[in-house]
Amino acid sequence: MSWRKELPSKLKNSLQSLLRSVDRHEDVYTQAENVSIGQIWVAMAVMNRRLEKIEKMARAQRKALQEIEADVDVDKHLSENLEESLKKY
Repeated sequence: MSWRKELPSKLKNSLQSLLRSVDRHEDVYTQAENVSIGQIWVAMAVMNRRLEKIEKMARAQRKALQEIEADVDVDKHLSENLEESLKKY
């Protein structure tokens, strides 16, 4: 697939990592009526699991920050930092 060769290296590495994770479940998605679609669904499930882990870590960090300094509105500071970051782009 030549389109993969054209990807920037960071995206190519990310795709390869995802495909390695998905390939661990090849025995399952190859049983699908449409194997390609089955593979995509497995990839989505793998990415969703990764996203859930990130969200769990973010919640834990917010909780820790709020416990450290109860007077600080962590979400407000996170929103302000995000807003400043987005303005740069």
